[in-house]
Amino acid sequence: MIEDLKNKFDSLGDEEKIEFMKLIMPSFREIFMKNPEKMMAEMMPFCADMMKSCGMDMQGMMKMIGMMGKQKT
Repeated sequence: MIEDLKNKFDSLGDEEKIEFMKLIMPSFREIFMKNPEKMMAEMMPFCADMMKSCGMDMQGMMKMIGMMGKQKT
């Protein structure tokens, strides 16, 4: 079942993928809030790999997040 969901997600266009991610973020937040330590331990390696593949380090990511926060105010 999970593999089927992944295949369906892979078949979406970029904009559809973004819309889907926006829809599931509240569920992701709920899971994260239940056990933040476990989520950090499981997700940080994926986040670190994603940042490395984009040529970004944690400092660059934090700077970008800070800039996005300032744009919303």
